[in-house]
Amino acid sequence: MCNNPNHPAKYNSVGHGAFTLLEILVAMFILTLIMGLVFGSFNGVFSNADRLNASGDLHEMADVCLGRMIDDLQALHVLQVPRHKTPDMDETPDIFRVVGDTEIMGGNSFATLRFTSLARLAPEKNGGGIFEIVYYVQADDDGMYRLYRAENRYPYPEFEPKETDPVMCEQLLSLKLTYYDKEGREFEAWDSDNDDYEYSTPRAIRVDLKLGNEENAYEFQTGINLAVFRDVSPKR
Repeated sequence: MCNNPNHPAKYNSVGHGAFTLLEILVAMFILTLIMGLVFGSFNGVFSNADRLNASGDLHEMADVCLGRMIDDLQALHVLQVPRHKTPDMDETPDIFRVVGDTEIMGGNSFATLRFTSLARLAPEKNGGGIFEIVYYVQADDDGMYRLYRAENRYPYPEFEPKETDPVMCEQLLSLKLTYYDKEGREFEAWDSDNDDYEYSTPRAIRVDLKLGNEENAYEFQTGINLAVFRDVSPKR
């Protein structure tokens, strides 16, 4: 043994100056857990942000769509008494009629509506008049549904969907229109050329709109009191 106090002492490197293999493995395990928690939190934040952005887009689209429907229906045009008479069986349908129905597509229920209105999407300098408006639904290439708006100037042709018809909203899951008569009774369909509705037009319409997907669906609703309407027409 060396008794020189200036001579450096020997030591066991494993027991004093370095980490054991077990300590290194434990540290790596703890670091892995921490990194997993950190990245999991980031993924959760980004996922929530994506959902919030998607929700905001759907709310904005629904607001624009319902606003357009309100403007169209508030400018509704109907033929009033005494100009309007109860139609005969073989008579041409009233060009200012209101017709609402429901179609089932892919197991989903979608309302359709045909009416005439003084409103239009892009007014022209010489573009006044009464326009036929049709709301209808079709599937896109991805199997999602879109609500379209057709607009035709008089004389109104037989309705056919066109590629140029503007889209009112996408990711449509369902569209329901509820019609109300002057007594407040509810109807799921309407035909102002039909005796079942006394050849009248609705007093109000409620719109129920559902957008999104099966995992994240959002429902929107609005009611429209029609400024123009026709009550029961007199018999000929």
